[in-house]
Amino acid sequence: MSSSALETPMMKQYLAIKARHPDAVLLYRMGDFYEMFLADAELAAPLLEIALTTRDKGKPDAVPMCGIPVHSADQYIKQLAGLGHRVAICEQVEDPREIGGRRLVKRDVVEVVTPGLVGDPEGLDGRQEVSLVALDPGGDGGTPALAVLDASTGDFRVTVPALDTPAAGGVDAGRLPELLLEEIERIAPRELLVPADRLQQSKQMFALRLPRCVLTAVAPASFDPTELPVEPEGFAELAAEGGQRPVAALLRYLGVNQPAALGHLPRVRRYELRDTVVLDAATRNHLELFENSEDRGRRGTLVELLDRTRCALGARRLARWIAYPLRRPSEIRLRQDAVAWLVARDRVRSLLREAIGEVRDLERILHKAARPTAVPRDLGALRDSLLALPDVGAALETAGDELFALSSQEPGVRPVSIVPPVALPELASLLVEALVDEPPVIARGSRGAGESGYIRAGFRPELDAIHESAQKGREWIAGLETSERLRSGIANLKVRYHPVHGYSLEVSKSQLAKVPADYERKQTLANVERFTTGALREVEGTVMGASERAAALERTIFEDLRQQVVASAGAIRDAAECVAGLDALASLAEVARREGWTRPEVDESDRTQIRSGRHPVVENSLRSRSGDGFVPNDTQLDSRGTRILLLTGPNMSGKSTYLRQVALITLMAQMGSFVPAESARIGAVDRIFTRVGASDRLSRGESTFMVEMRETAEILRLASRRSLIILDEIGRGTSTFDGLSIAWAVAEYLHDTPGLEARTLFATHYHELIAMAKQRRHIANAHFEVREWQDEVIFLRRLVDGGANRSYGIAVAKLAGLPSAVVTRARAILAELESGERQADAAGRSGRGSVDDAQLDLALSSAVREEASDGRAVLDELAALDPDRTSPIDALLAVQRWRARLKDGR
Repeated sequence: MSSSALETPMMKQYLAIKARHPDAVLLYRMGDFYEMFLADAELAAPLLEIALTTRDKGKPDAVPMCGIPVHSADQYIKQLAGLGHRVAICEQVEDPREIGGRRLVKRDVVEVVTPGLVGDPEGLDGRQEVSLVALDPGGDGGTPALAVLDASTGDFRVTVPALDTPAAGGVDAGRLPELLLEEIERIAPRELLVPADRLQQSKQMFALRLPRCVLTAVAPASFDPTELPVEPEGFAELAAEGGQRPVAALLRYLGVNQPAALGHLPRVRRYELRDTVVLDAATRNHLELFENSEDRGRRGTLVELLDRTRCALGARRLARWIAYPLRRPSEIRLRQDAVAWLVARDRVRSLLREAIGEVRDLERILHKAARPTAVPRDLGALRDSLLALPDVGAALETAGDELFALSSQEPGVRPVSIVPPVALPELASLLVEALVDEPPVIARGSRGAGESGYIRAGFRPELDAIHESAQKGREWIAGLETSERLRSGIANLKVRYHPVHGYSLEVSKSQLAKVPADYERKQTLANVERFTTGALREVEGTVMGASERAAALERTIFEDLRQQVVASAGAIRDAAECVAGLDALASLAEVARREGWTRPEVDESDRTQIRSGRHPVVENSLRSRSGDGFVPNDTQLDSRGTRILLLTGPNMSGKSTYLRQVALITLMAQMGSFVPAESARIGAVDRIFTRVGASDRLSRGESTFMVEMRETAEILRLASRRSLIILDEIGRGTSTFDGLSIAWAVAEYLHDTPGLEARTLFATHYHELIAMAKQRRHIANAHFEVREWQDEVIFLRRLVDGGANRSYGIAVAKLAGLPSAVVTRARAILAELESGERQADAAGRSGRGSVDDAQLDLALSSAVREEASDGRAVLDELAALDPDRTSPIDALLAVQRWRARLKDGR
């Protein structure tokens, strides 16, 4: 491309601005469009699915370009940012009419939208946070820490986790505290700021943990907590705790990209990870808290079931509670008190939820209204939400009971109360008086005479006078067409208005002979001529001048209103937090009341006692699909008694559902929710670990078995005596004897390691592990009962004591629809294997060595010991049976079970 195409004044201006933002897509304002040129256009056009054209089309030095309308720019900006691109928004910073075309209008970048710094939050999913995180790796003896900012709401928090390992050196998984890495995964930021000298190390680590997060390098000096552009409230309190450095990096990044946001920052809040239950990524995935395993959607997840919130504020708060269950029983009980209070008051809860439904997303509306690019409709939305707040308070006051404080201790949110939110009547009244009921849509950055009409008549007398003058002029012009037709005799004469040329009298060329002498030619078109007169020019000047003065005055009034909103930002945030908490509490109460759940007891004990527990999501799904009931089961775990429950039994019997339901009931209890059980007593846990289901990470080069072993290793390394551990089918991804050996060793480690003593549910198909219950006092066996009837398997879904001696895998395969020939052959092979003939033949042919023989001997000897005890165990159970208290079906099942055990033990 020759240089001539880039030498125009406009392109020189564009290139100069682009040079200051080389890593961003530059949106260059030209009238009613944002234009993109050169490489930016070639990048953006296919991503946004818009036409790529050229400036000076057809010439050899044509410049690639594309454009988007200003009025719909925000959706395109979000799309680019969502794909990981930075977007620099370049506006006209002066009115073109003020310079009269004497020179090029000045332009400059007013904000940069990045993946973690959204601009206009309109269109974002109100249920999800949009987080930007700054990570301070804590080199040179410093303490690692991170700060989190949701720029769409103003939520601003920082944490300095206790160190698990020394933190000196670079950013790598071996030196950063595991809690810090897990917390970043739990936040799932859109953008992560790291020191530039640690960027490559960070990429290696977070490429696996945060594949959808954009890593942005910032100068190491950005973390210096001195000489900041602004210090938010609460910043000084972080000095002694090591939390100022990541906050400083966030503030500088915000100051460079969206400087206007620095003027209305909220208080930065410290939160402690030790105050909440740690849920690693594997646990969140296995329990399907926010995404299902099928399509990563919301359907069939815990949040979908619990979320009956009425506004976006409550939806985000509830999601935070699920992600951060509480640790301290005293705080859990306070939240439970609030839920119970609402459960017991159907009318209050209904009125409260109805009132909250009228409150829009105050946090994000405030964010929009506080920006210089705010438009009247933003303040109108804020006004409508403020007007709804008194109804929220009135709903609570109908109870007539003494209201109590709710200590809401989720990270980054200070305590709120179950009391009416701040109503802000003065601000609401001001916005009602100032704005029309439905403020018109005005595009971002708009200037000019036409952008008015949103200030209510009567609010400012001087504005009313200007409007009256303009209205009289427009009325005179409206009557001009009739009077001039009569005066000139031109029947088809029309009065026209053009945004550039103004008002004119339009005459067809066939009628030019009748044009009066005082008409002045203004514009010639193909079929008509346009004229003006001295009187028309005078009135036009009055009308146009009045419109411009009105628009300028309305902009001044609007800016005054916006500044008053900014001045009230703290009170608005307080109201938003209160509504968010009330909405989340009412949602939990609504679900508890509808589902018939009970309030669990959460204490400092090391026991888990659940009576008739049910899986909340599965139960709901069964009821909605088929109307079938869910079979409840009990759970008893005690660090000083049975702390490891070994579960055996066939596939499809309910083991995986049971494992997840215990974990979910524990999580729900500690987030303050009621639970699906007749009763529950939960000793508060510090972590919930789950190793459930089969998955691989082929993109990382990890097989299903490798993933299983990695997750198991993390559990054994990080678990404590306060943890809840859920393990499903450890060792199934390798050979039978290897898998059995690993599963056996893991169970031993969990039982024997001093100080571990975690409550554990351990499901396995390796029936040889049943023998461990006789060797270790804190392990007990249980299985899900199965009944065979006429060559069919009936799953009773009921958990009973003792180990199962069969997996019924072939029966399950038959249910799945395997061809009968395959099922028949599988049964024949199974019979051979159980008789030992196939193992002996295989060993003889392959010449296997002593290691395999030893494994086989270990497994067989375990099985023989178990079989030898079957007869005595049957007699002991028979002696303990009380005929008067045994139902016919229970007796039949017992006989069936004894017969199978004695038959298999012959």
